[in-house]
Amino acid sequence: MNYVPAWDRLLASLTTWASPREGPGGIEVSYVDDSGTSRTVEIVMSPNDWDELAEVIGIESPDRLRRRLLALPADTPYLVCDSGVELIASATRDLPPDDFTPEPGGEWVVTDREGNVISRLADWSADDL
Repeated sequence: MNYVPAWDRLLASLTTWASPREGPGGIEVSYVDDSGTSRTVEIVMSPNDWDELAEVIGIESPDRLRRRLLALPADTPYLVCDSGVELIASATRDLPPDDFTPEPGGEWVVTDREGNVISRLADWSADDL
């Protein structure tokens, strides 16, 4: 049995509907979108990032990536990998600023399957972190 790395499978899949070009920072993908417009999007990620997204976490696939690329707004020329966790649409090669602001008084908790809180961040010592 021959094993084909996830990155190579991604490139082969992209080739079936677009013109991918591998570069030092990821893959530049040129294609015609649903409106008939030619465009190029750069996917900023490494082969290890893709392996993490597709194989380890399992949240990405070549098919899902195709749908995401075709649905990107015209003013969004990048998909940027966030540390092997997800691909985020961006106007630049950098991740967009994180606009998450927790509510005052919020806390991190761990729950069991029934939703009962079994641990709070405040309960942990510095040695647990």
